[in-house]
Amino acid sequence: MSAIPMEITVQDVAKGLSMFEIDESLEALVEAAEQEAEANNGEISEDIKTALATYAEAFGYKVDRIANYLKAQKAEAELAQREAERFQARYKAAENREKRLKQMLVWFMISRNTQKLRGSLNTINLQANSAPSLVIQETIHIPDSFYRAKVELTWPEWIEILTALPQGPLRDRLREIGGKAVQKELQRGILADALAHGEAITGVSLVKGNHVRLR
Repeated sequence: MSAIPMEITVQDVAKGLSMFEIDESLEALVEAAEQEAEANNGEISEDIKTALATYAEAFGYKVDRIANYLKAQKAEAELAQREAERFQARYKAAENREKRLKQMLVWFMISRNTQKLRGSLNTINLQANSAPSLVIQETIHIPDSFYRAKVELTWPEWIEILTALPQGPLRDRLREIGGKAVQKELQRGILADALAHGEAITGVSLVKGNHVRLR
């Protein structure tokens, strides 16, 4: 008694072969079908027809599985992003509450002229900051030397500007700058350093604040 051949299903092909392998098999089947048609007055055997239909459907099945996997991964990524944003918001809220409470403690301890607040398990100490903070009441008296211009232009506009400049170091320096607008940015670090070295600027000062530390 002869064994009955098992029919290969679409799912078997899709699960057993990669999309590239299915594509290669389809290409080989199409070539075989063309050769058979030429040899048999345009006739193609049922086996090749069945195989072509099976592999074509398997290719579509594989595409759908890949597409569904991509959709699932995108949904998971979006869910993770929403969770990350939620935790980030919780983090910022808790951080802000901590900052506000510490600022209140600093004000309270300075106003009471006390350096320590003692509990049964913890001590809160008032300490001076290691470096002063830059405090700006007004910017009108800050010299232009403490600002930097951030320039953004389209590339054709920038080439036109460079071409209009005479040959020299300035033209060479500006060759790499680009963008669409000019922004005046205060160099706070340079300004703070100048004040620390004794330069006096109206409306700007260095203030050495305080912070609290738990022990």
